[in-house]
Amino acid sequence: MDPLTHGLVGAAISAFSGNPVALDNPLAIGAMLGAMSPDLDFVVKLFKDDAKYLEHHRGATHTLPYLIGFSVVIATALSILPFHEFSFIQILLWTFLGALSHTGLDIMNSYGAKLFKRKLKLSILTLYDPIITLVGFHLILNRANTIIDYAGSIVLVGAYLYLRYAMKRVAEKQLIKHFELSHEHVEIHVIPALKAFYKWDFVAHTDTHDYVGQYNSWCSLVSRCPVIRVNNTFEINDSIYMSFFRTTLIGEKFSNFSPNLHVKVIPSEVEGQITLRIVDLRYYIKKDFLHQATLVIDQEFNIISSLLHPYSLNKAIPI
Repeated sequence: MDPLTHGLVGAAISAFSGNPVALDNPLAIGAMLGAMSPDLDFVVKLFKDDAKYLEHHRGATHTLPYLIGFSVVIATALSILPFHEFSFIQILLWTFLGALSHTGLDIMNSYGAKLFKRKLKLSILTLYDPIITLVGFHLILNRANTIIDYAGSIVLVGAYLYLRYAMKRVAEKQLIKHFELSHEHVEIHVIPALKAFYKWDFVAHTDTHDYVGQYNSWCSLVSRCPVIRVNNTFEINDSIYMSFFRTTLIGEKFSNFSPNLHVKVIPSEVEGQITLRIVDLRYYIKKDFLHQATLVIDQEFNIISSLLHPYSLNKAIPI
């Protein structure tokens, strides 16, 4: 999620302390800053490049040791200020809960995050979620929250998350059923659509083709549009290229970033060279894919060049 949404959720969490969310409340300030602090990994972009940023994004700064460290620093800074009615432990607790909410929310979307050693992802929330935002605004703006407000918010968010999980499972089952009609081996990956929270993007890996498309749960209710829409179909020509790509340095980095890759063989203008275009199938935006890579090899599989294209083919970072 974006930093502003994380900050809003952190501030909303501080409302459970029983104190109004206000600029003179260090619990709210701490929770809000704590909820935004894990995204300090953006500094990698300032000193390195997009390739390094994608490699480290939602990594170490989202883990429990860093969350504790950020919380201690923020709580210490706020304790120096004249908020005498609040103790350091109180500020630290709510700051840490805000920081923890950041990693928790990131785990729930398709990018995932590391809380411990491995990156986890549930892929049930979009990068911006209207329901979570509305509940957060309610807790923040209603300065006199009651037990009904707190309990209602918890129940509503819990029920909503379960509904999202159930919607994803329905989409997975329907997609498996759909593709098994024409393929023996089917592997389905479903993630929330980038724009509409009631839609789901999918990648289907089969024995002969890779498919990219969208599952629209709303269409199953109104019956005016196809529930399953395939946007791209890629034929799997030679799996040896994918196997080789995964053994390379760029292949290792790209595979760690994305589990859904496809290799295309592009005609080369140079005789004796083979150009491979590797596509991250997860994010399809404006009729193109967000992250790609190019690997040029000779006929003996010696690497001539390897480039990562984060966010655009116009960006080319040597790996």
